[in-house]
Formats: sequence, structure tokens, C-alpha cells
Amino acid sequence: MKKLIQVLLVLGLGILHAQAQSQQGKIKGQLTDKATKEAMPSATIVLLNAKDSTVALTTLTDTKGNFELAAVPFGAYRLYISFLGFKPVNRPLTVDADHKELALGNITMETKGVTLSTVEILEEKPPVVVKKDTVEFNADAFKTRENAVVEDLLKKLPGVTVDRDGAITAHGENVTKVLVDGKPFFGGDPKLATKNLPANIIDKVQVIDRKSDQAQFTGIDDGQTEKTINITIKKDKKKGIFGRATAGYGTDDRFAANLSLNVFRDTKQISLLGGGNNVNNLGYSMQDQISFASAGGGGGMRGARGMISNLGGGGGGGGITRNWNTGLNFSDQIGKKATFTGSYFFNDTKTSTESNSRKQTFVGDSFIVNNNNGGSLSDNANNRFQGRLEYNIDSMHSLIFEPNLSITNANSHSQTNNISYNNLGDTLNKGTTINDGTGQSINYGGNLLLRKRFNKRGRSMSLSINFNRSENDQENINRSSYTFYNPDSISTFNQRNTVNSTNSSIRANLTYTEPLWRDNYLELNYGITRSENNNNKYTYDFNDVKGEYDAFNDSLSNVFTNTTFNHRGGINIRTVKLKYDYSFGVNLIYNNLNNVNYSYLKQKDTTITQHTLNFAPQANFNYAFSRNKRLSINYNGNTTQPTVQQLAPVPDNSNPLYIQLGNPDLKPSYDNRISLHYHVVNPDNYRSIMTQVSGSFGTNKIVNSITLDPKSGRQTVKPINVNGYFSVDARVSNSWPLSKTPGQNLNTMSYASYNRDVNVTSGKINYTNRLTITQSANLSYFYKELFDAGVGGSVNYSRSNNTISTGNIGLTNYFDYNINADINFNLPLSFMIGTDITCTMNRGRTPGYNLTSTMWNANISKYITKKKDAMIKVQAFDILRQYISVSRTVADNYIIDTQNNVLQQYFMVSFTYFLNKFAAPTPRGGREGRMMFGPGGPGGRGGGMRRF
Repeated sequence: MKKLIQVLLVLGLGILHAQAQSQQGKIKGQLTDKATKEAMPSATIVLLNAKDSTVALTTLTDTKGNFELAAVPFGAYRLYISFLGFKPVNRPLTVDADHKELALGNITMETKGVTLSTVEILEEKPPVVVKKDTVEFNADAFKTRENAVVEDLLKKLPGVTVDRDGAITAHGENVTKVLVDGKPFFGGDPKLATKNLPANIIDKVQVIDRKSDQAQFTGIDDGQTEKTINITIKKDKKKGIFGRATAGYGTDDRFAANLSLNVFRDTKQISLLGGGNNVNNLGYSMQDQISFASAGGGGGMRGARGMISNLGGGGGGGGITRNWNTGLNFSDQIGKKATFTGSYFFNDTKTSTESNSRKQTFVGDSFIVNNNNGGSLSDNANNRFQGRLEYNIDSMHSLIFEPNLSITNANSHSQTNNISYNNLGDTLNKGTTINDGTGQSINYGGNLLLRKRFNKRGRSMSLSINFNRSENDQENINRSSYTFYNPDSISTFNQRNTVNSTNSSIRANLTYTEPLWRDNYLELNYGITRSENNNNKYTYDFNDVKGEYDAFNDSLSNVFTNTTFNHRGGINIRTVKLKYDYSFGVNLIYNNLNNVNYSYLKQKDTTITQHTLNFAPQANFNYAFSRNKRLSINYNGNTTQPTVQQLAPVPDNSNPLYIQLGNPDLKPSYDNRISLHYHVVNPDNYRSIMTQVSGSFGTNKIVNSITLDPKSGRQTVKPINVNGYFSVDARVSNSWPLSKTPGQNLNTMSYASYNRDVNVTSGKINYTNRLTITQSANLSYFYKELFDAGVGGSVNYSRSNNTISTGNIGLTNYFDYNINADINFNLPLSFMIGTDITCTMNRGRTPGYNLTSTMWNANISKYITKKKDAMIKVQAFDILRQYISVSRTVADNYIIDTQNNVLQQYFMVSFTYFLNKFAAPTPRGGREGRMMFGPGGPGGRGGGMRRF
């Protein structure tokens, strides 16, 4: 069946390609100055579709003034030619079977004289513009299907990819925030913006390496850069009501409903979202979840992190999720000086998971295997509010205030059955663990940034104040019964523990900049942070006589307080030149840590005080070879404080085979990171390349010290500080245009990383070396308005070994393969059909986990009104019933292979209504939406998209 599908797909694409080639033509000509008869090189040639003035093809004339537009689909067009200081040429033409090759000959252009009449040009925009650390795309140059959303538009952009879960990658880096007109949309959650806003209201898409607000003000890079997308709204779409509503029902009681309603009035923007489904479609990013102990998880880490690779399962998590959500976003300008943006979002997410896993723990020339099977049910209900107020007090003073509040209520139930044996096949233990938990978490805080400029250019002062507090209350019931065979024994416990914790921190940072001499600036900064963390844990054993939890367990109960004072002072020098800028400096970081633990077992306090001092140099260098070619080199050092869970010296025995201890003697870790970025974008042919190389190393990294009992199979882990780790990685992201039509791209990404991690196993230092190599490619293609397709694939190779194991024990080599395709056709009578298929394979895993997952979906839809504002869709999911979820985790001295349940085949019928009501455009002769050039005005070289 799969081979038949592949053959039909290849044949279909071949026929379409052959047909497309037979219905294409060519346009060529030469451009000269009418007065001097000289050739005109580098003039902009734009071929516009006559129907809607969107860009079909673009090119530039060569040194002799010649140009050629090849592979032009049959149709009616307008040829628009522009050159700075000359009157533009606007010529209608048609390419068809009788006119496949249009030789336009010599085309002359006239200079603009003082008697030239006023010319009216409506928003000329090139498809791609590069502005320092921003790549800007003109949305109208990239065609999308009718009623498409922003996510569909992003898939057309060179260098931008969107995976099946909605995660966005731009130039090889993950996009962490999406803004609308420069303001947060539901707190900047990327999925809420890209999955709900329609593509046809978007004017520009800007991919930005966004610095922090303070770094933008001072010009000194503080290392807090994040890949951000800002989407700007068209002027004529800023007055209207638009949105969509969808409701669907399917087999096995599957349902999906979604509402998006937006009211825009100039600077005022109001957006309402709501929906729910039980088909694993969140449509938002999960935040502020409460984590409970997982029965038999066997890998919860107070110390080191691991490397995870996934197969299927929507990111590898698996399970079946039901969610309800609603939210409101508001943004408006208050007077002439202030702008406020605020959002409220609620989501209730319930996930049911069934899993099987195999964990291998390596020690020397032997290993221990844990086979688990079980399930869990979790429910997280989260309310969150986020706001941002920008107030320009006057030309010299401004402030930014960002409050936030999050309240989460959650409960969880999990059960795991486990059997462990050694490499000789001897059974070590078997048993069952059941965990139940309920809890509430309240997090609130805010950021305040005050900024002042002085009359002397370059002199400024800024003060940032940050406050955060969290209050967490949990109650957990842990029940466990295990049989051990060497020697024979039975271990059972039935306990309830109550954990009350509060964490608060306040930070103030003062920054002053002073111009030294021409193009050179001095920055002085000082910051102080105070944090206090309280963690109270009370454990009670079950009283079989009374049938209640009333036997206080003093060995598993304590009151722990951690107080930290952090002082940071620094000096930086910044130099700004025409083509380059750089800054360098050093920070001195003093940390005073005080831990107080009250033990109910010992009936006394234990106090630990630490003082650490670190030098943290930082430097960055930026060089612009040209407007479209940039190089950036950065270095910075940072400290990371240990968490309360890592410090608290009371055991966590929620998994009886994996006892986790705390360590109040932990020191803050210090990490050095250096990175190099090289970025080239050609706005004429949309070719781009981004290269990034980075590395990190440091001291006092917090990792796990593992003690393994080979007889019982029980592990005890404790976080400690170690040195000797490092990591290096390199990434090259390429985008090639498939034609001169924007939106037809081949995006590739090559990635390699090598890191050496450290942990301690049974008292011996263990180095884990990991190598990862990934190659991916994604192709986007469309033919007129009839057909569009996206095809992609990736190969991932991973290799790891640890020094504590001998021979090939602990050595892993495995591959992950992915192939995907998404194809859509527009048919007569307003019918549309679409299909997508994703095939993922892994090889080299543990026997039983070398699996192949195939997810094939298809749909047929039809607009049922002439305005195309109502649509019925029939969808089929997992047609082959071959969708599975498998993941692998490599960390410390162990490997875990896990297979989870997934949502399998179902069918659904849905109805969607599209609302698009915008204010009528200003009549010609009005002033809105156009630029007026009088006699001798600009001629407009640069080409791109103009509307007439």
C-alpha cells in the first residue's frame, strides 16, 4: 500500500510538472537611456499579475541592460520597470500558446524633468529587505491559499520553516516570540498569533534578532537576544472586524471547536480566542504547569540534563489530550505618549498517557535493565495575565512596565509496574508504584525599566527593577510495593507528603553610558539581587489501624530556607563605526548564599554559608560587509544559582528505585559561551545563508552523583558541582529560490554538535561524550492558484559513549529519519482537496523500539457561498493506522527508550465561517494609503511590488 501511494505521488507530480512546463513562456528585452542611448544596468524588472497586481517574477538588468524572465506561466501580466531618476515603464502583455516567447526589443526610459506631472504610487515594496539585524519580507509577494493564516504564510518565506506542531525556525534558530505591530500578542506566544491571525491582513513579516529593552536603549549587548518575528498589519486592515469560527465532530466522539474574533480600530486592537478539542491540537504553548512525581519515572534529574530524540507522537510526548481554552488580548495607544498591551488566557489541559519503557544503566562491564509499563492522567488548569505599558514621559524620559500573574491548579495520577534484571539475566526486583498529587501554584511579578537621556548625545541612564514571587502548595500520596531477590526481601510504603514553598526575588540594575570621544562610549553598570526560597516538607506514614495518614515521618520532613545576595558590577567600552561596531568589558560577580535547614529527626538547625566571586568578561563584534552581509561574534559569562529542589537535603522517594537527595553545599555554576554568526541575504533572488558556530565551557556545573546498588538495582542520586564539561556546535541554514517567483524555495539546514558531559557514578568520574549530526531539507512550490506543495525530510545521527563502561557497553549509535509532504489542490466549483503524510523511522535502538511511524491525513472541502465565507470540510486522520510515538533519552550513565500511546484513526466533518469586514478604502483623490511625488520627485529604483 505504501509503495503504491509513493508511485502514484511521484507520477502525479511528474505529470503536473510536465504540464506546467508546457504552459510556460519567456520574456526578454533590453533597457536603454532614451537620451544617451546607453545601456541601463541593475534596473528593476517586475512582472505583476494583471488580476491583482501581486508579484509573479522579478529580476535585474545585466551590465548591458539585458533582462530575461524565464518559466513564465501562461496568463495576463503587467511589466513594470523602474530606475532611480527615470520615469517608470508600465506595459501590459500576455503570455500564451501563440506568444510563448516575447522579445520586447529595446525599451527606452526617460529621465524625470521639472515639468513632470505628479505621479501617484501606491506602496512600492520589494519582496525582501535587509536592515541590520532584521530581514523583512513583503507579505503580498508570497502567495497563500484563500483564508490562510499567518502560519501558512511563514511556510512560504525563505529560511523559515514550521513543523507539524507549529514550532517556528528562522535561519536555523527557534523563534521564541511573535509580536503584532511591535507589541506582544497574548504575551508573545508564537502559536496563538500564527494559528489565528489571517494572512491577508499582513503587510510585513520581520525576522529579528531582538535584544532586551535595556540593550536596545544603551546599545550594549547584554547577551539576552532572542529570535523574534514581528508581523505588521496593512493600513487598510486596521479598521475592521475579522475572524473565523469552526466546529467539527467525528468518529469515536472526537470533537474540535475554535473561535477567533478580532476588532481593529487604528491603534486599538481587541482579539478574542476560544476553543476546545480532544484531538491533541493545543494551538498554544503550555506554560506554568505543575510537575508531580511520576511513578517509576527513573530519570527525574535534580542535576544534569539529557539528550532526547523523538519519533512521531507530536513531539515525542504521546498521550491523548483534551483541552479547553479562551483568551482576550487588548492593545491601544493612550494619548500621544503611552501604549498599553494586556492579555488574559485560560487553558485546561487533561492528558492521558500509557507507556512502555526500557532503561539501561551502565556500570563498568555490566548494566542493569528496568522494564516499565504503566499510565498516567494529569489535568492542569492555568490562568495567566500579562501586560506591557510603554510611556514616553517626554523626549528625555521613558518607562516600560510589564506585570504578570499566573495561577495553576493541577492534579495527577500515575501507576508504574517495573521489573529489573542485570546483564546476566538475573531478576533483581519487581514491583508497583502509585502516585497521586494535587496542587496549586501562584506566580506573580513585574519588570520596570526607567530610561533617561541627557542633552549630551550618547549620555544616558537606565534603571531596571524586577520582582517575582511564587507560592506553591502540593499534596502527594505515594504507595509502593517491591520485592527484591538478592537477598529476598519486600519493601512497602504508603505515605502522604505536603510541600509548601515560596520563592521570591527582587533585582535592581543601574546602567550609565557616557560618550568618551568620537564613536566611543563608556558603560558602567551595577546590579543587586536578593532571593529567598522557603521549602517546607511534611511526610506522614499511613496508619493501618486508624486508616489515615497520621504517623509523622521525621526523617523525610524538614524546613529549608535559602537566601542569596548577588552583587554584579561591570564596565564596558563600545565603539561604533560606519561598517562595524564592537564592545568589550568585564563584570565582577559576588555571591553570598545562606542555607538553613531544620531537621525534625535531629531537632536542630544546620546552617551553611558560602561566598563566591567570579569575573565575567563579555565582548561582541559586528561587521557589515554590505547591507545584506553581516558577521557577529559574541562572548559572555553567566552564573546560575542551584534550585531549592537541588539544595533541600531531604530525600525524594516517590520512585523507590531512584532516590533523589538534595545538597545544601552546592555552589552556583559559571558558564562561558562564545558564538559566531554569519548571515547573507540576497533580496534580489531571495537566496540566503546563515552560519552559526558556538561553544561553551565552565566551572561548578551541577550534575548528578549516582550510587548504584548492583544487588537490588536501586539508585541514589545527589547533585554535586563538577568541572571538565564543554560543548561545541555548528549550524548552516540555506535557502535557495526555485524560481524568480517569491514563495518557491528550498530550505536546508546542516547541524553538528559534540559535547562532553560529566557525572559521578559509584564514586568514579564518568565522562559522557555525545555526537549529533542532522541534515534537513524542505521544499515549497506552487503553480498559479491551482496547486501548492511542501515536501521535506531529515536525517539525524546520534552517537554517545561513557568512560565508566568498558568495551561496547554504554556505546550507542542510532539514526532517525523523517519524510513529509503536504499537497493541496484547488478544483472547480470551489472544491479543494489536500493530503499530508509524515513517515518517521528510527534504527539502532533497543530491540522492540526500532519502529516506523506513518501518519497519513487527507481532507476535502468546499466553499458553500459565493463570497467564500463558509466552508464544509471532511477530514480523515491516520488513514493507515500506523502512527506511533517513540522517544529516546540519553543522560548521565543511562539510556531510556519509551513508547507512548497516541491518538489514532478518526474521521471528522467540520463547518467554518469566515468573517472579513473592513472599512472601505479611501477613494482616489483622498490622501490615505498613497505617496505623492511632485515635480522632480523620487524615481524609485529598487523594484518589487507596486500597486496602481
